[in-house]
Amino acid sequence: MTSVQTSTVQTSTVPNGTVQTSTVQAPLTEPQHGALQLRVMGTPSVRLGGRELHFKTRKALAMLLYLALEGPQAQGHLSELLWPGAVGSGSLRTAALHLRTALEGDAWRLQTSWCGLSLDLSGAWLDVHDVATLEVRSALNARPGEFMAGLYLRGNAAWDDYISRRGEELCTDFDLRLEGLATDALGRGEAALALALATRRQELDAYSQDACCQLQEAMQAAGQGHRTAALALAFKGRFEREFGPLSEAELRRLGLPDQENIPVQPVRRWSLPRFGSTGQLSLA
Repeated sequence: MTSVQTSTVQTSTVPNGTVQTSTVQAPLTEPQHGALQLRVMGTPSVRLGGRELHFKTRKALAMLLYLALEGPQAQGHLSELLWPGAVGSGSLRTAALHLRTALEGDAWRLQTSWCGLSLDLSGAWLDVHDVATLEVRSALNARPGEFMAGLYLRGNAAWDDYISRRGEELCTDFDLRLEGLATDALGRGEAALALALATRRQELDAYSQDACCQLQEAMQAAGQGHRTAALALAFKGRFEREFGPLSEAELRRLGLPDQENIPVQPVRRWSLPRFGSTGQLSLA
């Protein structure tokens, strides 16, 4: 199986003030060549015909990706989200003009009506649209980065809240897909595959007790039951350093004795990625 690597990239601003997006490797699925391609996991990227598209402002790029993810939107809502406190819709009209210019031959995709704006994604590719139907290989190889990494709008709390909430939802969707694939593999008796999927799930959220318990189950099925106690102790130490003591019920679920009977010993700190305080997925 070919492993897909992650690269670290950043949004850059060229001297004339144009915001240039950079491609993030290791998408959740592979796009078709020539189609409009939008990535929101990691540094935002918009490509058309194999070329990176440039956007005059960050808010124009933010509006494009928001419409791609959330569907048609009322003009008033877009104005409140991207230009809070602004009077009138001049900023929105200007951003729409910038979008059509940036989209070149695909400018027709940005559609307006008497009540709002929408983005036609016919034939286009968006990296998070098919998370719920990811196949095993794609799920194992995917290296989703932080949601819309670097696309900050200065002083805009509403946009920050959206980034946090939507990023958490997408992380949950990916976690649920990994959980389902691992459960199916266990049901078919494919212990090695279940172990690989459960391990990947634990790597992406090192503070999830559900992920830890599923990994224990996969270890048992793969004949590695001797590893489950060490896994549980490592999870306990990591979790309690961040969030405080686990309950007795949680300890029993992990197969650990209650707090008073756990032997005092150093727990190796795993070097695994974890969810940040904002709920965004980071694989640094």
